[in-house]
Amino acid sequence: MISGSERMAAPPGSLLSVIEREHHAEMCLCNMLERLADALPEPLDAEIASASIATLRNCVRRHIILEEDYLYPVLVKRAKPGEFTQDLLAHISLEHASDEGSAHEAADQMEEVLTCGRVAKPEMLGYMLRGFFEARRRHIAWENAIVVPLARRRLKKPDFAPFSITAFEEALSSDSFARVSKDE
Repeated sequence: MISGSERMAAPPGSLLSVIEREHHAEMCLCNMLERLADALPEPLDAEIASASIATLRNCVRRHIILEEDYLYPVLVKRAKPGEFTQDLLAHISLEHASDEGSAHEAADQMEEVLTCGRVAKPEMLGYMLRGFFEARRRHIAWENAIVVPLARRRLKKPDFAPFSITAFEEALSSDSFARVSKDE
């Protein structure tokens, strides 16, 4: 259990607060994908599918960049021996790569459905969507239970200083989560 003195609140706009915001947005995406999967074999809701496609194309990549390029390097430096190991990082990286591939496959399939106007293989699409959103929910739950509390315990204000949400957003040239997180 983390005591109040050990727990660091994520300053607004800090790396950790951005990751927490995006975890929420990804959970909203998972809920939208679940609604689409539950409605099959009916035609996809074009508005929800279009928003989901745009988010799938960017969300996992954005998540990976935030964590692997910004959070994990500083967390590795601050973690105690055995807390955040290279083996753990390698596992997380493999999971990220798998989720990113699944996100693009799901987006491709939904685009095809929207283009042709019908769901040719509803069982396949439902399986694909469920596989993706169930994996993301597990991944986010694990990060919220393990990585975020570790970051709160080990990172200090100066660790967040190099991160700029403005610079990050400009580098990515869009905030693909803004629309999704407002829909929930």
